[in-house]
Amino acid sequence: MQVVGHTEHPEAREIVASAHCIQRFRQRMPVREPGVEEVAAALRAALEDTEVSGWPPAWAVSDRPAELWAVTRDGAIAFPLARTPQPGRWLAVTCLRRE
Repeated sequence: MQVVGHTEHPEAREIVASAHCIQRFRQRMPVREPGVEEVAAALRAALEDTEVSGWPPAWAVSDRPAELWAVTRDGAIAFPLARTPQPGRWLAVTCLRRE
């Protein structure tokens, strides 16, 4: 399953969720409806509801530094981003949730 979210950020116009990110999203943000499409739709909506910046939220703990972060507007979910070879396309390497 490939999940791609689009943003208005000039450097990160497209965010692609890694397999690990999808797995973590499923664990941390339970989707009530069964099925892959429902999870993909919920993750896509979350990615498209983010603000992208070079700063992680204060609560985010990651073992790897990220050049950019996508954080949902309500501040509940953060996605550390990694650059891909394609300009404007970034990879969400995991999904972190504020506890």
